[in-house]
Formats: sequence, structure tokens, C-alpha cells
Amino acid sequence: MTRYRNLLLMTAALAVMLACGASVCMADERGDLGYYTLVDEQEQVITMTGRELDPGDRYIAGDNRLYEVIRTEGDTVSVHYVETIELPKITEELLKADVAAAEEAQGVIGIYHTHNAESYVPTSGIESKDDGRGDILSVGKALATALEEMGLEVYWSDNSHIPHDGQAYMRSRRTAVELLQKNPDTLLDLHRDATPPEVYETEVEGVPVTKVRLVVGRQNQNRDANLEYAKRIKAVADDMYPGLIEGIFDAKGNYNQDLGPKTILLEFGAHTTSLEQAEKAAEFFAKVVPAAAGLTAGTKGEAERQIGGGASRALVWMIVAVAVVVIGFLLISQGKIGSLAGFFRREAGLGRDSDDGDESE
Repeated sequence: MTRYRNLLLMTAALAVMLACGASVCMADERGDLGYYTLVDEQEQVITMTGRELDPGDRYIAGDNRLYEVIRTEGDTVSVHYVETIELPKITEELLKADVAAAEEAQGVIGIYHTHNAESYVPTSGIESKDDGRGDILSVGKALATALEEMGLEVYWSDNSHIPHDGQAYMRSRRTAVELLQKNPDTLLDLHRDATPPEVYETEVEGVPVTKVRLVVGRQNQNRDANLEYAKRIKAVADDMYPGLIEGIFDAKGNYNQDLGPKTILLEFGAHTTSLEQAEKAAEFFAKVVPAAAGLTAGTKGEAERQIGGGASRALVWMIVAVAVVVIGFLLISQGKIGSLAGFFRREAGLGRDSDDGDESE
């Protein structure tokens, strides 16, 4: 019993730390529809984004060149080239044909929108809808429909989390937790960026589409797994639909990605691109998901080795964590705070059992 009590209490402490981290590790985005230009040492433009960046943030460009942020001055973000990375190896035979991959695909996908008011000006004439029913919801629906047509089980949420402010991710966290109860293999948060149109506009197989940018929060315990997942998505997309992925931000923030591995933020175009282009991109992107997330027979083991477990593991962790936090609170409220403090001192090696006189607990 003591061993289980210790494990539960340690988990409770970890849960509290993570909850605190989730509330403060939210990255900022510009609210004026302005954008930052990333420029390297040779004054070459690498990309543009409406996302605020900090020194140490990194960006993997479409050509797999890795850059690190040095400083921001006005609207210019200075970056320096670090190296050209190698993406995860995706076995060629596993990507024979979209139809074959679709027939083999089995899994559960969760989709939601933290910034559900985001829209596309060329389509709606406005960048954000006050009622929260933004164009981005149509992109999520298009992605969900395409995945369902491939035989995957999809849970798409159009929950509203307005206003678009610093607490939006805390509000959308409820939705993410609800989706985790469906045991998804991957959890996708769909957004759109705020840049000039040329950053995202492209063609795939002759069809005008928006590019897709992936964003990984580097301020949570799942950062490594989610970054590997993002790289794997890019590797599959580069093979199937070259040019579909704009790049990968490994940047400040949490984005609720502490909830589990294979949770990712996706930017489908910018406010200056059209909804139709974003919807077409979603249809192509849907065909990337099965192999990237390891949902086909041939890619499952490969994905597990490269990324780790799916998002469904997070649900079990959360149920246990919440339960033990409640238990811990009850113990504290009943005057057992001293024994809890003694326990944590012992676990941390800060004192001996005989010193805190709590051997009976």
C-alpha cells in the first residue's frame, strides 16, 4: 500500500506542475494581422509568420534546413542556420498507393479548433467571425470527411473557444480532454496563419491549395515525441505531395500538447488565402495522416519506434492524475499536510524518516 500511495502522490505532484505549466506556457500571436519576417545572416527571407518567436525557437524550412531564432527587432526575426536535418525514413513500399494505404488504415482521429473564429478574407471578406463560426471550421470538416472516407473513425469538434485571446488554449483544453476520451491515435488542432498569400499558396498535382505549417510547443514533456511526429508527417507528405508542407516551428508555448504524444497544431494557409484552397489542402493532408501516424499495417511499428505511444495513453494518465490530485487535496484539507510534506522531503532525499517523525503514515 505504501508503494502505491507514494506513486499516486508523486503523480499528483507531477500533475500539479504540468497544470501550472499549461496555464503559463501559451505562446502569443499578433492581433493586428501583421507578420514577422524570418531573415538569415545573408539577409535571405526564410519565411513569414504571425506567430511571436523567442530566442531559441527553431524552424525547419521546406528544404529541411534548420534555423534558430537569435532576436526580434520590429517585424524582423533574425535567425541563423544550424544544419540540414534528416527526416525519418519512410519505407518506400509502405507508400505504394493512396488507395492501398486507405484500405489498410485503422484508427481514431480527434480534430478541434482553439481559434474557431479564424476565417479567410478572399472567401468571407473578413478575417475573423464574431459568432465564432469561422471558415476554419469548414477546413476541419473537410479533413474529417476525407479521413472518414478512408475508413478512419473521426471525432471533429466545432466547440467555440472565443474570444481569440491568451486564454483560448485554456478554454480549448476542455475540448481536447473530451476528445481524449475517444482514445484518439492523434489529436489535431487546426488554425490558419496571418501572412501575405505567397507564403502559403502552392499547387499539388495541379490543384491550387494552401501549404500546411506544423507547430510543436517546446514547453512541455511531450515536445520530443511531437517533434518527431511533425518530422514524420513532413517526411510522408514530401514523398506523397512535395511542397504541401511549408515547414515546422519548434517554438515557445504548450498548445495543450502536454496532453500526449502525436498532438499537433496545423496552420492551413493564412487569412489572405482562400477557404477553397485550404479545404483542398485538407483533402490531400488526410491521405498523409495514416502513414504518418502509424495507422496502416505496415507503418504501425515504424511509427511507434520513431514517435512513441499514441495520444490515448494520455487519457489514462490524466484520469489517474486528476484522481490523486483530489485525494491529495482531501488529505491536506484534513490536516495531513505535514505528513505530505514529510513524504516529499523523503522522496527528494532532503531528510530522513526519523527526522520528520512520520513513520506511521
